[in-house]
Amino acid sequence: MAEAQQIIAAMGLREPRELRPEHLLRRIDQNSVQTYAELFDWLEPGELLADVPQDWAADWAAADPDTFTARVG
Repeated sequence: MAEAQQIIAAMGLREPRELRPEHLLRRIDQNSVQTYAELFDWLEPGELLADVPQDWAADWAAADPDTFTARVG
């Protein structure tokens, strides 16, 4: 925990909840990195309640809220 706090502080943040996708980097190949904000589509809070993004529609339809698993078939 102490090391994680040091890393977060070195990033200029005060606490873990301030971490955002743009703070996290992933190496793509030997010469390039991208932020998680660039790599993935991120939803705003409550976005799934209003309208499911097209990329998520099939998974959303297959989700089972009673088991938190996807129905197959």
